[in-house]
Amino acid sequence: MSTCEDQVSLYSDVQFCQGKKSLPGIRNHVYGCSKRDIVKWPKIDRSQKASLAEVPVYEGDFELAADKKWHKLDLIPNQGQLQVESQGTYGSKTFKVTGTFNLPGTEEDATGYISEANNDEMVYLVPQRNGKYRVVGSEAFTPELTLSQDTGQAATDTNQTTISAEATDEYPAPFYTGKIETENGDISGADGSIIEAGGGV
Repeated sequence: MSTCEDQVSLYSDVQFCQGKKSLPGIRNHVYGCSKRDIVKWPKIDRSQKASLAEVPVYEGDFELAADKKWHKLDLIPNQGQLQVESQGTYGSKTFKVTGTFNLPGTEEDATGYISEANNDEMVYLVPQRNGKYRVVGSEAFTPELTLSQDTGQAATDTNQTTISAEATDEYPAPFYTGKIETENGDISGADGSIIEAGGGV
């Protein structure tokens, strides 16, 4: 008898239907929060998952400290990217999750942001083109930022502030379907829709 009941194999067909769209890139914004402002994380319990599609999905909501919200960063269209790769050795493998976010401009607000974030631990919620949000950041591991600015030279160059957020995670950029609390109201991590007062979408 196997003693690995919590690691029952969930492998099944991964199909892609002819004519289905799989859009590249991310939307033109992300939401960020300092890890110290997160008082409770959603969870992933592998032993309770019944299918491949359920494995990388958080259950529950992020709970933030009083008066804290997810802040929105507007990005240069078609510049953001989310990348995932396996790392480590047998039995201890994890994933390296990297989000690259290009903010337009190098003015005071963008410069102030990277000044504050330079020695902080940040967590980002990144929307795919289809509106589903994924997480760059982990409760168990320390996320790191690489921050830079480039004013460009010629009139056709890009003046931008770049945030590269890298995080080790047990899962590959988990999906988050819970509530995202922002200054402009709550939205759903499942599809980016507005959550009406009272819980409706």
